[in-house]
Amino acid sequence: MNNESPEPELLETIFDSTNSAVGTGQANEKRAILQAENEIAKQYWGKFQPRIVLTFLFFAVSWSAVIFLGLNGSISLWLGVVCNTVLATTFYMPMHEAVHKNIWGLETRARWGEDLVGVLCSIPLLMNFKAHRGGHMRHHAFTNDVQRDPDHFSDGRLIELPKKIYAIILVNTFLPFFAIIPATRKILPQKMQKVFEGRGASRKEGVAQLRFWLITHVALAVFFALGFGWEALALWYLPARLQQGWLIFVFAWYPHHPASETTRYRHTRVAVFRGSGFFIRGHDHHAMHHLFPRVPHYRLRQVWSEQATEMVAKGVRAEGRAVAATAPVSW
Repeated sequence: MNNESPEPELLETIFDSTNSAVGTGQANEKRAILQAENEIAKQYWGKFQPRIVLTFLFFAVSWSAVIFLGLNGSISLWLGVVCNTVLATTFYMPMHEAVHKNIWGLETRARWGEDLVGVLCSIPLLMNFKAHRGGHMRHHAFTNDVQRDPDHFSDGRLIELPKKIYAIILVNTFLPFFAIIPATRKILPQKMQKVFEGRGASRKEGVAQLRFWLITHVALAVFFALGFGWEALALWYLPARLQQGWLIFVFAWYPHHPASETTRYRHTRVAVFRGSGFFIRGHDHHAMHHLFPRVPHYRLRQVWSEQATEMVAKGVRAEGRAVAATAPVSW
């Protein structure tokens, strides 16, 4: 199935068309509500975001420094694994903002720079930028849809998540085997097996993922041939794989749990606990991201603060220490 991935600007239209069938009067009313919400949100997006670029550069230098220190023996490879696993997680946010075209905002002349940030983030994350953009746009368009949301495999109880994290790391490590030999998928959890059913992904996207896997593993083999294999494994490859567990938890499972609803105001939540802003990088207010995907992550809390009471009245789940919270954080 060859579906074109929707651009962020079209997401509101997709939400509107997929979540409910409404009459003309109701449609006009809903359009007016969306316009009123966007009037508040639009002041937080559209401009070039140097903070995202500077954050990317800071962590890129830090990640590279760990590799340098590991290569010259200044730190042990075990410490390098720990440091670069933590640092690798920081690259998802600039990649995610590049996916939504939030770094350059409405400025299109330098869009190549934004895409470059996304592509460079692919290296410490071992995650193909262009393929991720397609999958992530489908996640936004069909959030919590069992058949079409590519992230829905993470749905379930928290106690079940480690097994799913192990499975996704296994899949990404041995991707060609799972992609080409269907029998190998039987060792995966049932929900993980559905990932290979396509969920709207195009053949081009699948080929891009396989090509990226091949390039990165050829690079790893070359490092071994040159005598730097264990260093490359410890300082780059293992951290990139291990960080996936954290990303699945904070960006797939936590913001959507229990991932049982698909309507505009209910498919995600605002769930704040002490320190969540630091750990989840603004996506403890994830409902705002799905409602306004062009707003940078560090401004989601502000948008929520302006609309919290109204959003709760519309059904948005607000939990924990969030403004206008109505329940404790559900785990």
